[in-house]
Amino acid sequence: MIVDLVTFRVKQDHLQEFERHNEDWVARMRHARGFVTHILMRNLERPQEYTAVVRWVNREYRDRFHGGDDPERATLQQRARDLLDGPPASVLLETI
Repeated sequence: MIVDLVTFRVKQDHLQEFERHNEDWVARMRHARGFVTHILMRNLERPQEYTAVVRWVNREYRDRFHGGDDPERATLQQRARDLLDGPPASVLLETI
């Protein structure tokens, strides 16, 4: 199993909009092959910082979801750029 820890720094005036936007991503991931689960958490000390814990069956499914030419994903990514204060940081972890 692969766990993708993704940290987002959200512009202060866009926190609720980001949370709604995240729901759109989750709905899209639920239809992706190999997707297991998603949890979004907000940092209590820095409320504009969120961490998503996304689990995939393996790295191939995760990479397939993020790869390729998909207009819907491109639209979601553009919306994210408008909400975020910089690109998200991602760390891939593998269960052993």
